[in-house]
Amino acid sequence: MTTKASSGWIAERLINVRSLGTSCGKTPIAEASGRGKMTLRIDQTESVSTSLSANINVTKGVVSAGVGWDVTKSRSITVSGSKEVPSGKYGTLKAYAKYSGKKFDAQGTNGGSWMTVGHNQTAYKPIGVCFKYSQR
Repeated sequence: MTTKASSGWIAERLINVRSLGTSCGKTPIAEASGRGKMTLRIDQTESVSTSLSANINVTKGVVSAGVGWDVTKSRSITVSGSKEVPSGKYGTLKAYAKYSGKKFDAQGTNGGSWMTVGHNQTAYKPIGVCFKYSQR
């Protein structure tokens, strides 16, 4: 007897798995601002989730095995940074999650040949923090 995966395929796999390097998230996870002369400081721990392409047509277990980390788990990131704001200026220090990513194609089969069910899919795992500072 053959059982189907929760996605509906008898078997699933990832192919063409390749690194995307690192990138910073787009939404701040922490922020500090104020008028100088002062030091802006951020010290906190945040839980940050893995980011996946919207419509991946294979199970998360197959994606996890293919990219090399558990895509269902969040990671705890400690954010710690500071920046001196010069006298008379207004500064803003923002912290963003830093991600390491992989791109891949997803395939499934119903017992015959393999079919590509997702091309150029992505998975990103949080690995640290990026800081951006601005002043006016």
